[in-house]
Amino acid sequence: MTHPTHQLPAYAAGHLTGDDAAAVTAHLAGCPACATQARAWHATATAVHDTTARVAPPSPGILTAIRRRLTTTPGTTPDATPGPAATRPVPTYRRDIGARPLHRALGILTRQRTLIRWPVWALAAALIAAGAILAALAPTGHAAQILAMTVPLAAALAVAGACGTDNDPPAELAAALPTPPRVVLLARLTLVLTATVTAGLLATLALTALTPGGGAAGLVTAWFGPLVPLSATSFALSVLYRPSAGVTTALALWLARALSTGQTAPTGLSPAVLRLVDPLWTPGPAVLTAAAAVVATTFLLSPRLPRSRHARHIWR
Repeated sequence: MTHPTHQLPAYAAGHLTGDDAAAVTAHLAGCPACATQARAWHATATAVHDTTARVAPPSPGILTAIRRRLTTTPGTTPDATPGPAATRPVPTYRRDIGARPLHRALGILTRQRTLIRWPVWALAAALIAAGAILAALAPTGHAAQILAMTVPLAAALAVAGACGTDNDPPAELAAALPTPPRVVLLARLTLVLTATVTAGLLATLALTALTPGGGAAGLVTAWFGPLVPLSATSFALSVLYRPSAGVTTALALWLARALSTGQTAPTGLSPAVLRLVDPLWTPGPAVLTAAAAVVATTFLLSPRLPRSRHARHIWR
C-alpha cells in the first residue's frame, strides 16, 4: 500500500481538489495511521488560520511606504517621488551565513532535544539504570559483562528511535530550513550518543563507588567498545531503511551475544553467527574502522534518498 503522506498537508489545508482529494479521502477511510496524520495536519492548519485571523491587517499604504523607503537614495526625503536617478537596488543581507558557527552549531544541537520523542530517553535511561542495578547485585567479576550487555543496547535503540529519517513530525519543517539534512542528522546522532555515554559513565561511577575494588576504566572499556559498532549498525539501518530494522537488528545481535556469553556447550547458534557477533563485543581496530566507515557512508547517502521512499515505510 502506498500512503499519500506527502499530500496530507495540502489535503488538510484544503488545497487538493478533484481526483487527488477523492483518492486521499478514500485512503484515509481505510488507513488509521494516515487518518491520524491528517487530523494532526488539520489541527495545525486550523491553529495557524485562527492565529492569523486575530492579527490586524496592515495599513494599505504600508507596502508602498516600505518600497519607497528602500528605493530612496540616502540624503533625499522618503516622501519625494523617486526618479530613475534616485533609485538603487533593494539592499540584501550580505553577512556570511556561517558567522558564529559554534553558536549556530550549539543551537542546532540543543534544539534536537525537544524534537526527539520522550520514550527514546525513557527507554535508554531505564536500560542503563537496570544494568547498573544488576551489575551492583551480581557476583564479583560480572559487573563489566552486564554493563557491556546493557549500555550498548540502550545506545543502539536510542539511535534507532531518534535518527530514523522522515519519521518524525518536524521532518517537513526541517527540510524547508537552510540547515543541510546532514547537519541535522549529525546533531541528532551526537546528542543521543552524548546523552547515552554520559548516563553510562554516571552509572559506572556510581557502581564503582558502591563496589570498592572495581576499576572504573575497565568497566567503561567493557561497554564503550561494543557501543560503537552496535550503534553504527543501528544508525545505518534506521536512516537508510527504517527505524524498526535498526531496533530489530540491535535486539537480534544482543540476543545472540546473550546466548553465547559464558557458554562452553553449543547454544544452537551457527558458527557464522558467533563469528559475526563476538567481534562486536570485543572490537578491534578493524571493527571500529568499519563502524566509522558505515556512519560516514550513511551521512553521504542520507540526503540522496527519495523522500517518497521513506514515506511509504513510516507506518509499516
